[in-house]
Amino acid sequence: MGISKMNKVYLVAHQAEKDQVLAVLQQLGVMEVNDLQAKDLEDEAWADLVEGDQEQEALNTLEERLADVRFSLDFLKRYYPAKKGMLDAINGEKKSVLANELADTAAQWAETTGQVYAALRQVDEKLISLRNEETRLQNLKLQLEPWDKLTVPLEEVKSTNTVRVELGTLPTAELGPVKEELAEAGAAFVLDEVKAERGESYVLVAYHAEDAEEVPALLKQHNFNKHTFPQLSGTPKENLERIEKELAQADKERQEALAAAGEQVKHREQLNYYLDYLTVERDKKQKVASFARTSNSFILEGWIRQQDLPELKKKLEKACDTVEVVSREPEEGEAFPVSLENKPVFTPFEFITKLYGTPSPHGLDPTANLTPFFIVFFGLAMTDAGYGVILALVAALALTKIKPQGARNLLWIIFAGGISTFVFGWLVGGWFGADLLGAPLYFSALEDPILLLVYSLALGIIQIFYGMAIKAAWSIREGRILDAVFDQGLWYLLIIGILLMAVMPELGIGGPMAIAAAIGLILTQGRTQPTIIKKFLSGLLSLYDITGYLSDVLSYSRLLALGLATGVIALAVNTMAGLLTGHIIGWVIMIPLLLVGHTFNLVINSLGAYIHASRLQYIEFYNRFYEGGGRSFVPFKLNTKEIEIQPEWQQK
Repeated sequence: MGISKMNKVYLVAHQAEKDQVLAVLQQLGVMEVNDLQAKDLEDEAWADLVEGDQEQEALNTLEERLADVRFSLDFLKRYYPAKKGMLDAINGEKKSVLANELADTAAQWAETTGQVYAALRQVDEKLISLRNEETRLQNLKLQLEPWDKLTVPLEEVKSTNTVRVELGTLPTAELGPVKEELAEAGAAFVLDEVKAERGESYVLVAYHAEDAEEVPALLKQHNFNKHTFPQLSGTPKENLERIEKELAQADKERQEALAAAGEQVKHREQLNYYLDYLTVERDKKQKVASFARTSNSFILEGWIRQQDLPELKKKLEKACDTVEVVSREPEEGEAFPVSLENKPVFTPFEFITKLYGTPSPHGLDPTANLTPFFIVFFGLAMTDAGYGVILALVAALALTKIKPQGARNLLWIIFAGGISTFVFGWLVGGWFGADLLGAPLYFSALEDPILLLVYSLALGIIQIFYGMAIKAAWSIREGRILDAVFDQGLWYLLIIGILLMAVMPELGIGGPMAIAAAIGLILTQGRTQPTIIKKFLSGLLSLYDITGYLSDVLSYSRLLALGLATGVIALAVNTMAGLLTGHIIGWVIMIPLLLVGHTFNLVINSLGAYIHASRLQYIEFYNRFYEGGGRSFVPFKLNTKEIEIQPEWQQK
């Protein structure tokens, strides 16, 4: 168990059976297909025999159809969002479709979705046109509103041979000086203020044509801004009334257009089904680009879990007449995709491993090894039995309702953490920050935090030693026995010796053990260096790593800090609630205070417990044996959200 054994697979078949092969691979979902064109076709001898296999025209057609369906779904989602409960959104019940009936069913979906797209596209164009018209009307309305008291029709605001008439704005403070200067200049004019607001005066100016140079120049000096409405007739008030009617009409037309679009909501399911079908077909056409072909056959390669290989061969041989499958184990040093494989009790905790990264294909899967430590650390970081009961019950209830495996894995982690929290809370904590069911069975962490610190550090030493043991066992398995002795065995002796010196000095064996181990480290840790001097200096400097071990052990003190934080916050919530018990109003306030306070404490400290329990694995535990840099196994499979395609071999 751990990292699945992988085989490399080479598959050759006749071109006529390409679709059958792709269908089997996609429906079975156990093989990751490599890109031959990115690798083997670079070889000239190979390139002379085969060429890239592409179906670009068909792929473009599928992409266009996908774009049309996505447009329809996005349009409906924008104006008629689907009403789904949280559980419905998570569980996502799928429509079952038989593989051998899918093409015929999809043809029906295609006809319906085509009609829906045409109708919604027409509505969308109508809405865009209305939106543009409304924007124009709103802008015009803003321009006309300051002129609503002007009684002169706008078409009459124009110049003649003898008179110039203009509309515009002047700073209100400049209105008086403008009139005075125009009068002093002897100009024949009329300057009438229509409206004043926000320091601006909206004015009508009329003056004799003989003053056509002097009056505009003087107005410009006083920041006159000319307004024109060349295509309007009637008074501003009449135009504003017309604009309101046109806006109302536009809104009416919009509602009618949206009502027409609403008639297409009933086809939303078929749109989703057809989107899934097109996605499946698109994925197949894209995968073809990874193949190589000759005039009559095609070739593909990929990776498969060794345990799935017989089933793949069986299904291909049943569906195809010309297919040939050849497989081999990875060559020495050859990288292959990583698929984690653990017993059911450990499988949910792969979620934690994958958050950190994918292990090296030639390394170890840490999931089974980290699981018990994570559960214990989570419980110690929470340390409240009441919170543990709530976490376990909520997770158990959710597990009866939620189906997606990813969400279930997280819920199983929370459930295990809740049980651990209950156990350690009963032993050293309390119930919701109080002794509701009596004192802790072992000791109170709040009253004796030093003892909890000792246990936390002891757990840290145990986990670090366990990580070193994993590394030593792996070295022995690989035939590097001396590496296990020198790189882990001597460090065991040194650390244990130092611990004996600190805790049980009366034994008298800690010092000699530590000294002997230190000498051994000096002599062996530089063994890969080329010269004696470098070997000695490297070995001597390796003793500095003891500070790393010390800091790693001290990191486990965060279990004490988190456990105390949970208890202290819960106690503070209870204390504040207790202060309110002297009056009936206080009792009314106390209940929501307790609910909100303890809920906050539960949520924030559960998150902290999860993060820090994970951190202790990633930083303090993994660095003893873990090798990363792997690539996750990504098989070619069906990628659907709304339909479930039943392969022919599953049909009765």
